[in-house]
Amino acid sequence: MEMNSDYANKTIKNLQAEVDSLLQAESLNRTYSFGVSEQPVIPEYSFTDTQARLEILRKKIAVLRHAINRFNITTKVQDFDMTVDEALGYMSMLNTEKKRLYDLLQIPEKTRERVYGSREADFVCRNFDIAQVQAEYDRVSEELLRIQQAVNLANLMVTFEVEF
Repeated sequence: MEMNSDYANKTIKNLQAEVDSLLQAESLNRTYSFGVSEQPVIPEYSFTDTQARLEILRKKIAVLRHAINRFNITTKVQDFDMTVDEALGYMSMLNTEKKRLYDLLQIPEKTRERVYGSREADFVCRNFDIAQVQAEYDRVSEELLRIQQAVNLANLMVTFEVEF
């Protein structure tokens, strides 16, 4: 079956939802109770059928995850000299850097800080050029956007074969 990474990930989510549903049904129907004077109402449940269906679903999920992993380590991202896997790592680093720069942007130029027991307040001053931080924040944000779009494009446009 021919599919792209986006479709494969959505298929995994659907298969996992079916696994979760089966497990929930099993949890509800694997036991039953009744009073001494009551006729038991036995819910429909088959361990063998449930186990067989779970095995089929889990194998499909494993095949899809493997196909996505192969795709991630072999597919180059357009306009970047890296694979999807490398791009995902790079995006993580860019997100961390963007957060650090955002935190720096939140530091006021000057604040007053009073230490417990002190009669006078101390001034705390920013020790960097806010314009430089803003420029770097903008650059990192733009780079993150570019690589996210390139990975999204690869996930939607590049197809691979999956055999169940």
